[in-house]
Amino acid sequence: MLKQASAVITNRGGRTCHAAIISRELGIPCVVGCGNATTELESGEDVTVDCTSGEVGKVYRGLLPFHVEETDLGNIPKTKTHMMMNLANPELAYLKSFIPNDGVGLARMEFIVNNHIRSVRVEWVAAHAW
Repeated sequence: MLKQASAVITNRGGRTCHAAIISRELGIPCVVGCGNATTELESGEDVTVDCTSGEVGKVYRGLLPFHVEETDLGNIPKTKTHMMMNLANPELAYLKSFIPNDGVGLARMEFIVNNHIRSVRVEWVAAHAW
């Protein structure tokens, strides 16, 4: 269900709370600790979530115009520290492989197993459909 979210907004929490960690691993913008976000926002309301300003995320009512700046990652110098990646969603492994890194440092096994079980179940249902 969370993989379908465009963003996560919570009333409580911090950078190390479960919602923030899982959102980061799935690549979903997340603003935690908003205080009264769930009472101020209506279900289905369009909002713009901005997590580009550092420690403080912002939530704006409505869909704000934006532009995307692309950065060529081909010329990033190699560091002495191995830069490892967290991989939560195995469906994104190929896409994430293009980000300059030294491999996977953490793979969320529960997501990998769940993804495999779902794939096997879909194949079984398709093979046994009347």
